[in-house]
Amino acid sequence: LNCRVMNLTEAIRTTVARYEHLISHNGYDISFEYDKDVYIYADEIRILQVVYNLINNAINYTGEDKKVIVRQTVNNGYVKILIIDTGCGISEDELHLIWDRYYKVDKDHRRGVIGTGLGLSIVKHGAQLHGAKVTVESEMGIGTTMRIEWGVN
Repeated sequence: LNCRVMNLTEAIRTTVARYEHLISHNGYDISFEYDKDVYIYADEIRILQVVYNLINNAINYTGEDKKVIVRQTVNNGYVKILIIDTGCGISEDELHLIWDRYYKVDKDHRRGVIGTGLGLSIVKHGAQLHGAKVTVESEMGIGTTMRIEWGVN
């Protein structure tokens, strides 16, 4: 890792801005909610990979409303990033498999999900390298929330 103090909030803002074409031309609603800029000690390139892969995953699996929410909260010395989609959800018996390389929950997704199936394994590895905790909650027919959490400086 090549760690330094970085502005996590700015990195997320920049990443969300990269999806402007999907927002303006394809009807996606991708929002970033936060109260203040947060700084962490991390490898910026790895963190950008983690955030990018989480957002891409949410975009690929979100519901008909094409809504994705990225939310940053800070509490008790920890920052949490939540990536929320409104898709069909992941069954409980498949949740533990999503971190495996090449695993895709919905192989026949109607939007033709683009990707190799490596995104969430990259997320998990990147989080572990930074001592962060990554979790997922999902409810069938409601959607999925990916959460990454680590200490702030």
